[in-house]
Amino acid sequence: MVFLSKIFNAFKSIRLNDKNVVVGQQLDYLLISSMYAEQQSAYLNSYETGLSKSVLKTILEDYWTIFDKDGAIEILLDLQERNQDQYIDVVYDAFENKEDYVSILKSNLPREEEIFKRYLEIYRNLNNVVPELIEQNVIKDFAQIKRTKDAAWNYGRGAFLARCCYEAGYLSEAELKEYLQKSYKNIKSYCVTWEEYTKSYIFGRQLWGGSNNSGMIQIADDLQKKKKSPMSNKKYL
Repeated sequence: MVFLSKIFNAFKSIRLNDKNVVVGQQLDYLLISSMYAEQQSAYLNSYETGLSKSVLKTILEDYWTIFDKDGAIEILLDLQERNQDQYIDVVYDAFENKEDYVSILKSNLPREEEIFKRYLEIYRNLNNVVPELIEQNVIKDFAQIKRTKDAAWNYGRGAFLARCCYEAGYLSEAELKEYLQKSYKNIKSYCVTWEEYTKSYIFGRQLWGGSNNSGMIQIADDLQKKKKSPMSNKKYL
């Protein structure tokens, strides 16, 4: 527990770059990457992450199997497209109507066994995740999550990975800016405020197997409340 405490204490520090600073609307685009950036103790206010080459290599190659430009683009586009999954809404409807969840899933999901099992697992995860987030005061009710979904988890990871890919030479600065702008535009269809962005990220991370939720809640709180944070003076996306 002491080891984990040390890790999350490191997360609490808001790290800013004093050179090549991004400001204005471009900063809003960049802040889509902020939750993941804080997890990695990276800069929040520049395209540069401030991470060492070895750490970047670990993130790209070991965590995401990105070794070149083609691989980078494939994964980055996939992260942007994940919120277009129509079957997630079926799972959410089943969660709201637990007494009929079997018939709802069977009637509206593809019949392929592997696909059905995948979405059934998501449904089961919701039954654990949602009550826990309510107990932790991350959300008030399921309606919040049904609207925002795990959009920030997808767009946020993509935005930070795009920065890593830029530093690795897989994306040009123009390509990075375009990706961040598109991610920002798309996430506004789900999240109205930066608070909703942080909650959506926490939800997505936990839904897909993340642990140590208290550390992520602390990161969200620091981003919104610490004066040093570039998000602290912003409410709406």
